[in-house]
Amino acid sequence: MNTFIGRLIVNFVLCLICFIAYSSQIFIIWPWYGGVLSVELLTLLLPFNVLVLILLWNYWLCVVTDPGRVPDSWRPDTHTDGYEVKKLTGGPRYCRMCQKYKPPRTHHCRECNRCVLRMDHHCPWINNCIGHFNHGHFIRFLFYVDLSCSYHIAMVTRRVFSSMNGQYWDEPSSLELVMIILNYVACVPVLLVVGGFSLYHFYGLMANTTTIEGWEKDKAATMVRRGQIREIKFPYNLGARRNIESILGSRPLFWCWPSRTPGNGLKYELSNRDGKWQELSSLRVRERETEDIGQLA
Repeated sequence: MNTFIGRLIVNFVLCLICFIAYSSQIFIIWPWYGGVLSVELLTLLLPFNVLVLILLWNYWLCVVTDPGRVPDSWRPDTHTDGYEVKKLTGGPRYCRMCQKYKPPRTHHCRECNRCVLRMDHHCPWINNCIGHFNHGHFIRFLFYVDLSCSYHIAMVTRRVFSSMNGQYWDEPSSLELVMIILNYVACVPVLLVVGGFSLYHFYGLMANTTTIEGWEKDKAATMVRRGQIREIKFPYNLGARRNIESILGSRPLFWCWPSRTPGNGLKYELSNRDGKWQELSSLRVRERETEDIGQLA
């Protein structure tokens, strides 16, 4: 994506967040309480501002955090128990554009013009790829957008219902009425769109599946139904708890707090048939199966 356009989109998102967050407080909630600072007003606005602050923090981390690059010196260890192979040659996956080998779950992004570790997708709204090192920030950003928008709508709706009951004021001024309408118009679509998007990514988090891998799994499932290949088991699913920990960290109390994604993005924990866990630097994909389902990059 063009650098100027990407930055323009990021600034648009920041302006939209700030408009929804602060116009509602300045032009709707503050006049509702008569412009007087009170314990009740602080009790209402303090949690909302904390949510907005953490939302903006995670959004900024999504934008500025490098999703992960393949080190120049990295080479696949072909002497271990397995490694990802190229579908045509059966050799280690290699990116001709980057002139580098691809670690497991790595894909080349045409927008960023480089390979990204554990690439999920390229997001134009952050002008960056979602990869190994900023995936956790992205999940938390979606989570806080859902919470903040829900709190915002509940807060503004409470204001509307109070006006109908004649509390604090009789009729809204023209400016207040316009701002109430604009806040609903701005916030409700964001909650619906991002909420649906969040459900998809929260499901992917629980299953330890990226967006690209989800596409691959859907394609493989279609080919299994058609009898073209036999069933393929996804090797990264460690169970819901461990899947979440692989992105958000091992301490549940800090899952909602911005933190670095565990690991280096070059190797991932795998499940085996015995139900035990093993850590390998790469995964062997059987050549005949790889030829059937292919690779996205």
